[in-house]
This record gives sequence, structure tokens and C-alpha cells, in this order.
Amino acid sequence: MELAKLNRLTPAFKDYLWGGTLLKEQYHKESSLGIVAESWELSTHPDGISLIDGGSLLDYVRSHPEVLGTACHTEDIPILIKFIDARQKLSIQVHPEDAYARRVEHDNGKTEMWYLIDAAPGAYLYLGVNKAMSKEEFRRHIDDNTILDVLNRIPVKKGDCYLVRAGTIHAIGEGCLIMEIQERSNVTYRVYDFARRDKNGNLRPLHIDKSVEVANLNPVHLSGRPEQVISDTPDAKTELLRETEYFHVYSWKVKTEAQMDVNDESFWALMNVAGTAEIACGSEKMTLRQGDSIFVPAGAGTVTISGECQVIGARL
Repeated sequence: MELAKLNRLTPAFKDYLWGGTLLKEQYHKESSLGIVAESWELSTHPDGISLIDGGSLLDYVRSHPEVLGTACHTEDIPILIKFIDARQKLSIQVHPEDAYARRVEHDNGKTEMWYLIDAAPGAYLYLGVNKAMSKEEFRRHIDDNTILDVLNRIPVKKGDCYLVRAGTIHAIGEGCLIMEIQERSNVTYRVYDFARRDKNGNLRPLHIDKSVEVANLNPVHLSGRPEQVISDTPDAKTELLRETEYFHVYSWKVKTEAQMDVNDESFWALMNVAGTAEIACGSEKMTLRQGDSIFVPAGAGTVTISGECQVIGARL
């Protein structure tokens, strides 16, 4: 039997203490959790496996490895895509690069990209250090609670996007609604957590020694702009948001219609972040509300996006 070309995804949910309710209220996420901090839209990571048409996404790709495409060299999906609703600021944190993570954590490293779906007035990110420093200086700033003084605090707005390389010290500030495309990993080292306590009244653990080991303590180049405007017509604006060795991420701001080609090289994940999108591929059609996500297998062919909407697409 021929596999479907348009496959609806159902996320795994996380109720971290800093999260809010926007994903439930405005993005059609159905969860029994009071708080939905993150929805893992596309994930085969054991800490949160998403569903595809009601079944496990991991089981699906292992049963049908051809859907991943020729660019994929693993038996599962090597990227993870999530929505993040930061009602409060997240901890100051850092992720290791691949070699360290695989050796120490038996997981992948974590380079990630953030797209600001929305941002409240005054919203901000912390991204990287604002001056070069030694590991000893970095540890001293952690110990004396002055770490925020040596970080870049960046005001952000809707539509900004940032690449956060593994090793970059970072945090998402309150009031940010973000789509994150990342390596398939769940390794996070907390550097500083504002002395917050969990629901049981306990301080959340920090990972100071590992953070000092993996942090990039040189300033990083920062740009919130897309890498390239591919086309801008009365029908749609197509942008390449970020291109890395791990993922390619595109945006289609559609007024009437846009098309994309899904070749044999890679699957695509498509997430509708604004408006209502009508998606068609061959004889198949599907309506995506704001917040809906689908998986399109490698080799599916031409996909047409219609309506007034914005769709973010990620591939290998």
C-alpha cells in the first residue's frame, strides 16, 4: 500500500514551570496539562515521541525508513521541532556539541534555531557573552551572581530568527513564543536559574562544571534576519531562514499560493504558524489551523500551500 504524502502530527507536551497557556488557547494544542511550556511537534527522542496519524512517529520511520530520504544517515529523525511558550524567563543554559554529548551523555549535541512566532513588548533573548573571558572568570561570575552582566541581552520582535550554536550560553526571556528547530537531543546544562524553586519548593539543579567545560566564552556573531529572500511575489514571500549542517529552515508567507518540491533527498516537516493553510500533494489535501504540523515523506513531489497563512518548513 502506498504511504500517505500528508501526515498529521500530534506533539508530546512538557509542563515546565516557566511555561504558559498560549499553545492551548491560540494554537489548538489539546492537553490535560495546566501549563504547556513546550509541544514537541516532530520528535523521535525517547524523552518525548510525537505521534503521526495516531501512532508512534518513531515506529513509523523505522517501519518505513525510505520516508527519511537519502540525506538521512540514522534510523530515526535527527532533528527535533518544538513550540515554546515562555511566560517566564528560562534558565541561563548551554548545550554541548556532538562529540562531548555523545561521550558524556550518550545523546547528540544541540545546535538549535529560534524563530519568533510572537513576542510581547519588551521581549528579549540572552545570546552569548559580551566579552571574551577565561573559564575561571566565567565560573566567578556564576558564583557571585553576576553572570547576567556578561551576557548579550537582545530585544526581539515577531519574525526574528537566531541560530544558537552548541556551546553558546543563552536563555529565552519572558513573553517569547518560539518555534525551535534543533538537533535530536535533550541535553541542557543550567548555568543560572534566578534561585527559582519547583512545585515542591526545591531549587532546580545546576550543572556548573559541565557548563564551564562546554561553553564558548568568545562573543558570537548575532543576526535576527533571514539568510536569504528566495522570492517575493504578490502570491507569496519565500525565505531561507537558516541553513546548517543539521537542518534547512524555510518560511512561506502566503497570500494566495506557494509551491515546494519534496525530492528524494529529505522529508519535510511543515508547521502552520499563522492563518489557515490548505495543503495539497497529488490527490491528497489537508487543512492546517494555526499551530498544526504535518510530516511529508521524502519523494512526495510537489506540495502546494494555499490560503492566507505562514508556514515554516524544515528538512535535512
